[in-house]
Amino acid sequence: MDRKKLQLGLGFGVFFVAYLIVLFLVTNNLHTSFWVSLIFVVLAFLFMTIAFFFVSNEKRKKQVVGLPVTTMTVMYFVIEFIMGTIFMFFDVEFVWVFVPQFIVFVLFLLCFMPAMISENNYKREPIEDKEVKDTTETKTKENKEEE
Repeated sequence: MDRKKLQLGLGFGVFFVAYLIVLFLVTNNLHTSFWVSLIFVVLAFLFMTIAFFFVSNEKRKKQVVGLPVTTMTVMYFVIEFIMGTIFMFFDVEFVWVFVPQFIVFVLFLLCFMPAMISENNYKREPIEDKEVKDTTETKTKENKEEE
């Protein structure tokens, strides 16, 4: 792992641990909306980590809905981080906390997963070129044999 990735990973880790420490120190009442929101924030952090460290460079640069995968993942993390943190401090019904975060999560997955599943087409040669090369090579061999 190169030095830049290591520093970025340590930065992510320190930020997330500091966030959790502050969150548990500030929050006195750990109710259902707190735990649901915390799960979605952790999922967002997990997907951002996957996008930065475990996805190949070609797939990270791939455009999905007009944005690179990493940009889209960071945007999801920021949206979920803000929304989840706000919901953590309000003791509201489960449905009012779960549904908005679940909708944002599903929209993100609908963009993220096809980009990860699709094949990498950057280095693939067109089939026509191979056929042309093969027929040219066989014709050259036939001409040499005739001589």
